[in-house]
Amino acid sequence: MGFAFAVALAFGAAHWYVLPSFRGSATGSLWVEPDFLCSLASGVVAIAVGAWSGRAATGPGATAAGSLLVRIVIWVCLTLLFLALWLEHVFLFALLIAPAHAFACLRLIGLWSRWRTDRAWLRRS
Repeated sequence: MGFAFAVALAFGAAHWYVLPSFRGSATGSLWVEPDFLCSLASGVVAIAVGAWSGRAATGPGATAAGSLLVRIVIWVCLTLLFLALWLEHVFLFALLIAPAHAFACLRLIGLWSRWRTDRAWLRRS
């Protein structure tokens, strides 16, 4: 649910995103624009999802549970994928959204694979 909320916030950022205009003076502060606030909130929620699921997502049976290097490679690949998906819609804010979403997605993949391992183990017992 948290990851879906983070994605919804990113869609909100894409909805309100406006390309910056370098011809005139700024009409307001960047810090209170809805696209920036949604991007920031999306990143914070995604990191919170990843942090909350950290212990379970790296336990026995989880994807790459014993290898930090493999988790880093998966995270980099997911970051590049999310960067490619978000870049057209939120331009530079994708640099804020993509790594956080990749982190949460990596943890969710770990949780899913651990759940599958536990289910297979219970069936054999």
